[in-house]
Amino acid sequence: MRIPPAVIYRATHGPAYLLAWEQHHDRTWWARLLWIEIHPDGYTGRHARVVAADVAPIPGQDYASVPRHRIDSRTRPPSDPTDPRDPSHRRDPQAGFRLAYERALNRKPEPDF
Repeated sequence: MRIPPAVIYRATHGPAYLLAWEQHHDRTWWARLLWIEIHPDGYTGRHARVVAADVAPIPGQDYASVPRHRIDSRTRPPSDPTDPRDPSHRRDPQAGFRLAYERALNRKPEPDF
């Protein structure tokens, strides 16, 4: 397992792992980052896409192995299934009704006694 190189993420004023570079259709470069937030009761992993100007290199890190992707304007970037705000992972409001309808159709007959 390869550990990605670290950078300084200016928004958190701390280190973050640089997962990939992404060039968007307007030819701007963005960085996919992962960082750990430490709280008194534990820790949380966070990730984001940020403008490349918001990251700074750390001396001694090897950035040659960081993948570079071109994001096509016709496709959406990968979504986060754990983020409830992500529209591609919102639950369909009609799904519950469809499930109840299918269960009612497939219900076995009730005993008659």
